[in-house]
Amino acid sequence: MKRSEINSINRSKKRWDHCGGSRPFSLYYNDHIEAGSQFPDIDTWGTTHMSKKKKNWVNDAAKDAHDEMIKKKNDYLENITEMYPEGTSLDEIVVAPNIGTEIMEDVIGRGCGRTIRGAGKRRVRETSSSSSSNTSSIALTKEVQELQAQLQMERKARMKVVAEHEEQKAQWGFVMQQLRVLVPGFLIPEPTPLSHEDAEDGDESDHSQSFT
Repeated sequence: MKRSEINSINRSKKRWDHCGGSRPFSLYYNDHIEAGSQFPDIDTWGTTHMSKKKKNWVNDAAKDAHDEMIKKKNDYLENITEMYPEGTSLDEIVVAPNIGTEIMEDVIGRGCGRTIRGAGKRRVRETSSSSSSNTSSIALTKEVQELQAQLQMERKARMKVVAEHEEQKAQWGFVMQQLRVLVPGFLIPEPTPLSHEDAEDGDESDHSQSFT
């Protein structure tokens, strides 16, 4: 069989072409890393399979594959967001370093060797290595989430203490003004200020207003 015939057969087996030109996929990948992408693998795949000028995918199969990647990415973010304090932005969420690669491999599979189909020549880690890395990443992510939740609780506790102190201060001021009216010559004492230790104690102890 002639080389031209072999090449023709190989091209017919391709599910999609790419429109990344002669520029290596690794450079597109680095561009997305520098832009702060949490999923540079998926973003690179989208960049190299959608025409910038026409804003069209190279074919329907490429679009369907990308849609599936985005769905899996959003499902992952939705699950991990539930472990963060309410109001946490997506930019603050720590994602597993290889999750984008795993999503792509799950959707479009591996090519020759340790590369992902349609993702250039950049090699992916072996499963055992990726599993170990992801386990460490998940543990780190959980630790960060627990610290953030703890800080959020402490912040709310301090705000509660300050609010209670201000309310007690207002009540105390009202009582003192009444005493001043009822008792001629009565001098209003200065209240004891809220200490730093009291603010940090939060709701672990009751705070009462003392007078000098």
